[in-house]
Amino acid sequence: MAIHIDDTKPFPPFLQEPNNKRESFASMCKRQAAGLKLISDEMEQENREQEELRKLQEKRFERKKKLFYDKLDLILRHKDEILATPRYANMDVHYAIKGGGLYVGPLSTAKWFSFAGTFVTINLKLATLLRVWDTDQFKVNCKCGGTAVIRSFAGSPLSGGSQATAYCPICKSEPHVANRSFGKYYWFLQGKLCEDIERVAKDIIAKWTLAEVEYEKKVAKGGYADPKPGADFHGDGEKCDLETMINELTLKEFGESAKNGS
Repeated sequence: MAIHIDDTKPFPPFLQEPNNKRESFASMCKRQAAGLKLISDEMEQENREQEELRKLQEKRFERKKKLFYDKLDLILRHKDEILATPRYANMDVHYAIKGGGLYVGPLSTAKWFSFAGTFVTINLKLATLLRVWDTDQFKVNCKCGGTAVIRSFAGSPLSGGSQATAYCPICKSEPHVANRSFGKYYWFLQGKLCEDIERVAKDIIAKWTLAEVEYEKKVAKGGYADPKPGADFHGDGEKCDLETMINELTLKEFGESAKNGS
């Protein structure tokens, strides 16, 4: 079927109409070059506040990182207890190890998701980092006789070479480590973050399934159909932060010392 175009009726001359409120593209470009704002004052305020929050978070994570390594000897002494205590084991320590390389960019130790408008962050967990430090790739003998752990690295996936900095919890020195496989640093840690993400996702699914089961039990007993399963959907309970864990472990050691009379 042929398409017929009627060119007897010209395009409406909007720009020539006396009541035309439309601005031409050329005019807008001129005003933009002269300083026309394309975003509202409210958007600019939101951007400023978001930037302030970002800087505050960076400062907070730097403080936590310093505290983490200052107390690393305490943390490692209680490693088994931490691994066996979910509120300790699942703690966020994404700030504790840094890395990156040419062509692959910085190491990701945290990932952000949006589910139905709800933002969720999944970070590298303390238990995961402690297990990573148990591998030969992420530890090195220190001159003091202790064991230092890798805290940062850089390199190239093409050459495979790397430079890393470790930290010794005994003498507080920072040995430098060279010529270890970059891939065994970078891709190994990326894989561990993926495992943490999978663990969190499966835990949420399991808890929602349990909530649905509990809801169906109530309905079967003749209970009201409301509230919905969301009323039986619960998390892990109390959240723990680094500062709280360190305080609890320190008090525990004080108590044990007092009990032993030392």
